[in-house]
Amino acid sequence: MQTAVSQYRENRRDERGAALITTLLISVLLLTAGGTLILTTSMSAISTVDTAAEMQAYYGAEAGLQATLSVMRGNVLPNPLFVANPVGGVAPENKIDFTKALDPAKSNLAGDPSTLGSTRLSRWLTYNFIPSGSSDADRVGISPGYNPFTGVAYSVKLVDPDGTNLATAKPVRIIVTSTGYGPRGARKTLSMLLHANGLDIDVPAALVLRGHDDATTNLTIDLGNSAAKTYSGVDNAGVQATKPALAISGHDVATVQAAYAGKPGSLSNPKFDVLDLPNDPAPAGTTTVPTPWFLKTADNARAFLAQAETLANSCAAPGSPCPKRGVVLNSLNGAAGTAAAPQFTIVKGDCSLDGGAGLLIVEGTLYFNGPGPNFDGIILVLGQGRLLKQGGGNRDIFGSIMVARFGATGGFLDPTFDYNGGGGSSNLQYDSKNSLDAVTMPGAVVLGIAEK
Repeated sequence: MQTAVSQYRENRRDERGAALITTLLISVLLLTAGGTLILTTSMSAISTVDTAAEMQAYYGAEAGLQATLSVMRGNVLPNPLFVANPVGGVAPENKIDFTKALDPAKSNLAGDPSTLGSTRLSRWLTYNFIPSGSSDADRVGISPGYNPFTGVAYSVKLVDPDGTNLATAKPVRIIVTSTGYGPRGARKTLSMLLHANGLDIDVPAALVLRGHDDATTNLTIDLGNSAAKTYSGVDNAGVQATKPALAISGHDVATVQAAYAGKPGSLSNPKFDVLDLPNDPAPAGTTTVPTPWFLKTADNARAFLAQAETLANSCAAPGSPCPKRGVVLNSLNGAAGTAAAPQFTIVKGDCSLDGGAGLLIVEGTLYFNGPGPNFDGIILVLGQGRLLKQGGGNRDIFGSIMVARFGATGGFLDPTFDYNGGGGSSNLQYDSKNSLDAVTMPGAVVLGIAEK
């Protein structure tokens, strides 16, 4: 006779092993979840390590850009030197410029491989790591005892985006590509565009007259009483497209039109364009040109003069990396540089100019007296904003003249351009080569940086 217990067991015989199966299923689920957690954790750790390596490579690329800027700003001497330096100074041959930086024979060491296809400043930067299987150093290690598995390094490459013929012209732009190397093969590439125009001077026309900020008060202008006095935006160097003869503020259009109405043929076409100024819009039917940054506001103009004086003084110091000598004078009666030796001249008072070449900034009144001056380059009359021609004589100015009047505070005032003195012929004509030579300064300007 079966008991109740044995009957219960008999009835549940088919359920034997269910607990074991349930336990196994739960164990599989737990093992799967645990494995996923372990995998996720390990991947996060790998990702963290890779991110750190990528950041180190980025810092390496940044270091390459900074090192290149230091070289281009004259803070590093070539090694070996091109010539022995004089006592207490630096020989001109040892000063960096855009031409040297882009010339493989001067930028690179003599032993660099000829297959590089670009310059890399190895005469100024110490490439010190030779990869396995090579006999040439290909990067600058910046970690102590650099090795590619744990350290940081960089390499740089310089190219001229304009393809300048270095034998006949001066380059004005350089693209610097810096590759940073981090641990475990990490790499980052940054590109930087440099410009040789240290003061960022743009030339919109042969003659630029920045008008009064009230957009009402007219400038004073006399283009001369002789058709032999000409103004031309046709590039005397024959390189760039024709610019306007004059660039003026919008409210001065009628005044300027009246000034040249009695002088047929004295201005090349286009006779004038209007400076792009938000508070002084161009009249209907006229064309605008970009306004140089230092003529947009009087505060900009005052900042420009301070920047220019600092730069000129630095160019007067022995060993400065300047393509032209800097001179700051209280007044000048004579020449400002020569065609053979263009000069960066700032005259804080009045200037009676006999001739010269380069960049001339006059903060007082600029006088043209008697024959001449013949001048190659850019003349900026900023401050008193007065240019007066007195006496006769022939002259040629190839480059550009810009005139703006302002004081120690406040906005722009009405400028004066009076070219009516005496007889003789004169020609103010835009010249792209002379303008470029004038604005080429030390202290390369960074126009932009991009990550690749």
